[in-house]
Parts: sequence; structure tokens; C-alpha cells
Amino acid sequence: MNYWQRRQHQLNQQLEKDEVRLKKRLSSFYDTEFRKLDKQIAAYYKQYGTDHVIEYRRLLEELPPEDKRLLIEQMDVFAEKYPQYAHLMPVRESVYKLDRLEGLQYSVRMQQLEIGAVTQKEIREHLERQALRGGNAAAQAMGFGENFYSMNPDIVKQFVGAAWSNGENFSQKIWKNTEKLAGYLNTDIAQGFARGDSYEKLVRNLRQRFGKVSRKDAYRLIYTEGTYVMAEATMQPFTEDFEEYRLSTAADGKVCDLCRELAKKKFRIQDRQPGANFPPLHPWCRCTFTIEVEDWDKWIEDYE
Repeated sequence: MNYWQRRQHQLNQQLEKDEVRLKKRLSSFYDTEFRKLDKQIAAYYKQYGTDHVIEYRRLLEELPPEDKRLLIEQMDVFAEKYPQYAHLMPVRESVYKLDRLEGLQYSVRMQQLEIGAVTQKEIREHLERQALRGGNAAAQAMGFGENFYSMNPDIVKQFVGAAWSNGENFSQKIWKNTEKLAGYLNTDIAQGFARGDSYEKLVRNLRQRFGKVSRKDAYRLIYTEGTYVMAEATMQPFTEDFEEYRLSTAADGKVCDLCRELAKKKFRIQDRQPGANFPPLHPWCRCTFTIEVEDWDKWIEDYE
């Protein structure tokens, strides 16, 4: 294992540790948010239900004034806390026309926007750390010092938030996932009430949906975007002094056929394309790269 392979291995270990910590934080946050939703559903059953079942027609009655006030307050708090996302909220005036079911669905959507905003912040900060770490590791290998990109944050701006996959960046994907989950939850709620589901059955179904979709979408973004940012930021300092690279598959042996085959080939650095011949090759991809040079340690010695 040459110098750069050892350094890449260290970077991967650091990335994986950061991913574990981030997943733990988000998982705890999602659990807390589901408990809030559970409490809200329970309140509806208590207020409008009989024998743990809600008569659907009661949900079609006008939303009480106090519930309207609380919903508007929820919207105002979100707009003040996240003004950059205020445009994603429902139209404020529409609250006054809601029935009880729609009021609950609006509240669910507002909660999902809050979750999206927190997820956005956490993942952005994670990606920024990886961009700086990868860029600085490569810059150090080139003899530019340990913190070259701390003084030059352009590498963060260039790759964190880049629309490299299907014309979308990670932020757009988060909000698409947020809207998707809000739609799923609100459909589940409406259909559960219409079927006459008990509180226990409805909450059980919502918990499965909430946990499965929110975590899977977030974790896929963490892994895939992290691989992209780390690979591109790390490659950047090498682009002027080297010509070729080779894919390096995950060290855990869990390698798909696509990555295994591409790892047998060399590619020109200037021809690299994420998703085609450069990491990530697919969602959840853990590949990295190695610079093609006959003797890396000798190259470093001569360069210095």
C-alpha cells in the first residue's frame, strides 16, 4: 500500500465515523418528531373519537378556531426560524377554510418541513467537513500544507450542492423526499380514518412509514453525496499534475459487479464523470480512487 492508498484508507475511516455519528443524530431526531406526531394523532382520537375509532364525518367539520390559531402559530414559528424556506409552506389564508382532517394534514406537512430543514442543515455541514478534509489531504500530499483549503473555501462551494445527479443537488433531493413523505403520511392518515382504523393500528402504520422512508432517504443521501464530495474534493488538487486514475472498491468486500469491472480499468482524470466512471457509480456507492503513478512514494520524494 503506497502513501496515497494509506491516506485514502484514513479518509474513508474518518468519513465512516462521521456518517455513523450523523445517522445517530438524525435517527434520534426522527424518533422525537414521530413521538410528536403520535401525540397529535392521540389527541384527535380523544377529541373526536369514540371507543378508539373516529367517525369520518366528524373530521369533515370545520376546524375549530383554536386549532386554526395553533396552526397559524406553527407556520409563523417556522417562517421566523427558517425564512429561506418560508415559500415552501402552504398559503396562510387557506388555514381559515380547513376542515378537521385538513387541519391535521397541514400540521403534518409543517412538521415535515421542519424535519427537512434540520436534515438539510445536518447534511450540508457534514458534506462541507468532508470536502475540506478530502481537499486538504490531497493538497498536503502535493506539498501545499495541511490546511490549504481552510484559507481557500472554494472547494466547498464547488462541490457541496453541485447538481451532479439527474440535474439535482442534495438540497433539492431533500425537499423532494420531504414532500413525498408528507404526501404518504397524509394519505395514510386519511385512508386510516376512512377505514375506521383504531388509534393503535393507525399509529403502527404511520410509524412504519415514517421510520422507513425518512431514514432510508436520508441515509442514502448521506452515503451517496458524501462519496461524491469526498471523491471530487480529493481529486481536485491532482488535476494539474496527473493524468490517470483507477477506481478503488470498498475494502469491506461488498462490491457490486459494476464497480468491480470498472476497477480493472484506468481512466483519464479530465474524462471523469460521477455515475459513469468516477465515484459514486450508484446510490450507496463506497468506491474511491487511486492516482495512477508508477511509484507514488518516489514521486512525492522527487516533488518535494
